[in-house]
Amino acid sequence: MMELRFVTPENPDFHALTAALDAYYFTLVGDVEKRYAKYNLPHLFDCRVVAYIDGVPAGCGAWKRMDEQTFEVKRIYIDPAYRRKGVASAIITALEQDAAAHGCTRAILETARTTADSAALYDKLGYQVIDYYGSPAGAENCLCFEKTL
Repeated sequence: MMELRFVTPENPDFHALTAALDAYYFTLVGDVEKRYAKYNLPHLFDCRVVAYIDGVPAGCGAWKRMDEQTFEVKRIYIDPAYRRKGVASAIITALEQDAAAHGCTRAILETARTTADSAALYDKLGYQVIDYYGSPAGAENCLCFEKTL
């Protein structure tokens, strides 16, 4: 059974999952991943979610307000053992609902160009590809999306 928990910046499961995300991105893009570190500190996010399956941390995500209407989906990561089980969709939906409850009407996000599975998921959830909006890694590494809620 899946349970979604909204967690504090200190949550150890969120930290463990995002450390795994950082390690995964390092294998994809190398040192470019390190440029993101200062932008991905847990206390910078307005909301953090951890998904648990049968009590085990299975995935995480967060959102960060960009302006009055716009929030950025951040730190989506699903442990490989729990992928393709609806965990990412559940996390993203929870983040969208929470951001909407805080007055946001537009979601943006970026993912590495080399993560085709992520791009397919965002497309399935109604996100559309947009122009690069200024990540620290640079446009050559990023694929950006938006969705109107």
